Amino acid sequence: MKKRTTMTSNLKKFGLAFLSVILLVNVIFQTNFAKAATNYGSDFLKTVELLDADGNPQTDFGYYDSIKVHYTWEIPNSTNVKEGDTMEFVLPPELKIVTDLDFSLRDHDGNTVGHVVAKKSTGQVVITFTDFVEKNSNISGYLDFWTNWDKSLVEGNENVPVEFPVNGTTETIDVGVGGKNQIDPDESLYKYGWANAEHPELIQWVVRVNYSKQNIQNAVYEDFIGPKQVVDFNSIKAFHGEFDPDDNFTPGAEVPSSAITQTTEGFKVDLGNLTDSVKISYYTTSTDNGASPNYTNKGQLTGDNFIKQEIEVATPTSGGGGGGEGTTGSVELTKTDDSSQKKPLEGAEFKLVNGAGTIVQTGLKTNIDGKLTISNLKYDTYQLIETKAPQGYVLDASPVEFTIDDAHQSLFLSKENSAIKGSVSLEKIDHDTQNLLADAEFELQDKDGNTLQTNLKTDKMGKLTVTDLLPGEYQFVETKAPTGYILDATPVKFKISTESLNVTVTKENTKKPETPKVPEPPKTPEQPGKPDKIISADSKQTTLPKTGDTPLVNGWGILLVAISASGLIALRRK
Repeated sequence: MKKRTTMTSNLKKFGLAFLSVILLVNVIFQTNFAKAATNYGSDFLKTVELLDADGNPQTDFGYYDSIKVHYTWEIPNSTNVKEGDTMEFVLPPELKIVTDLDFSLRDHDGNTVGHVVAKKSTGQVVITFTDFVEKNSNISGYLDFWTNWDKSLVEGNENVPVEFPVNGTTETIDVGVGGKNQIDPDESLYKYGWANAEHPELIQWVVRVNYSKQNIQNAVYEDFIGPKQVVDFNSIKAFHGEFDPDDNFTPGAEVPSSAITQTTEGFKVDLGNLTDSVKISYYTTSTDNGASPNYTNKGQLTGDNFIKQEIEVATPTSGGGGGGEGTTGSVELTKTDDSSQKKPLEGAEFKLVNGAGTIVQTGLKTNIDGKLTISNLKYDTYQLIETKAPQGYVLDASPVEFTIDDAHQSLFLSKENSAIKGSVSLEKIDHDTQNLLADAEFELQDKDGNTLQTNLKTDKMGKLTVTDLLPGEYQFVETKAPTGYILDATPVKFKISTESLNVTVTKENTKKPETPKVPEPPKTPEQPGKPDKIISADSKQTTLPKTGDTPLVNGWGILLVAISASGLIALRRK
């Protein structure tokens, strides 16, 4: 009993160990599969340039300017990029994107070429391709990233060599950077804003009021919220205080909340008789979830003894974008029979095989016009292979090879099929004896009685054979019977089909009846001659009479003549 228990325990342990191995192999397989994607780095990046807000290439920018990094990229046709493959590179550290980015590259038809993710903290860009790259050739596109100078690395009033990843290596652009702006001592109103890095739908706004410390009676600041924004009224804060020339602020007394009121277009702050500076800050929330490249806002400062000052500003342009395009070809195949009429054939089926021998498509059927069309073919050499022939035709699996490239983007091909053909043998036999009959003549007709062939004769074995008949219904009609037989023009019908290609039919003939012989008419007897002399019956003399005698023999002659004449007459009467 203990032995059996131990054995059972060992089996359980073995089973658990085996299951663990299977799970481990599965994990390793899944891990390897996940790592199968290829990272092409910056290999596909072809050019890079810096653009200003108007889209013009520049190599000189202000310290506070927004700078668009504009890349072009291209995938060589010789590179077999797969869905899930990536391009990964890092933007120069001197240029910072404002927020994390996530957008798609699309072609002019809205097809997604790839997905782009860029991280503000590291500047890393990852582009993950879709199956678009497997279905198109001549794939190229562009990438745009709005950036600003990293103020911790760039001081201003300097020439900065900026190194960009391109073509698997780097390319350096020397950029002139303007100086930092110090606040104008006479400034009375200024405003700026930016999108929150972690939450791009939140926009931070700052208003600098009365930096010049003028004496403004009954000063009122009014803010007008820009499009696609909603103000967070509770976020509005205002403090009296001191700005240094570099915009560093030392806060003092807070403006009471009762002095801040909401308006239909934004809010206003009653500052009373103002002699120092005030900093106002607040948030707005974008209604498009941070999708816009920038957001605008307006403000104005008024007072009894003060000329109204207005300002309109925008957040630094942020975000990114791009696109991609590809080229494909097409092929049209026309399926016909091999006759001189080139009849279109419907229902032929094909499979499409690419240059690597991979089946790309199956079940491709010709339509009622005998045509099949395949679009969106990537550049390659292909074969169309027939897998099912049209009804009534011989399958021809010999490949139709063609190449799609720049010079051959739209191809028109043809493929012929030979009809399945059958034969018929006719045997001519005697109705009574079943003997085979030669020299009967026939005409071959279609089912409607239209003549197809004539002068078809049975041979000495009583047979005739017709070959190369397309599937269909036919009939033989006898046009000449064998000698001694009655002509029978009743059609002998038969059918050629794919199930019955070689047909044998029979045709019987009946002999003509024999005509009885007509007897010859009797001949007219000759008239007897007149005797020279009457001889008595009693005369017994047989010697010839002498001249002048009348012997008995003459009488017997007359009698014989009379008897012969009577017999002849009797025979005719019969």
